Amino acid sequence: MTVVDSQRAMDRYFNLMRQGIDFDACYQEDVTWLVADTGDVIQGAHAVRDYVVALHASLTDLRSTKLVVGEDSAYLEGDCAAQAPGTVGRDHYCVAYDVQDDLIVAIRCYGIGG
Repeated sequence: MTVVDSQRAMDRYFNLMRQGIDFDACYQEDVTWLVADTGDVIQGAHAVRDYVVALHASLTDLRSTKLVVGEDSAYLEGDCAAQAPGTVGRDHYCVAYDVQDDLIVAIRCYGIGG
């Protein structure tokens, strides 16, 4: 895929998510989500969607700060209010997406979600 193709796939994904529309159609059926900090893997379009929705609901003041798109990939950086009890500041994260044929086929999350 070209950078333009990857950008189009990611735009569709985030637009559906922002609108509260079911976004699991943006995933390949056997998509995986790896929580890099724990090694946990969620597999399947519906399971990954449900995990993403629950993760977003559990985070406070979630902000996406930068999206970089390449051929067959995209990388999202962001932060949220610190999650550890008694801490202040921000937790930073990076989400890496593998994109093929206009669908997200694999996701790796670094920094949050464990």
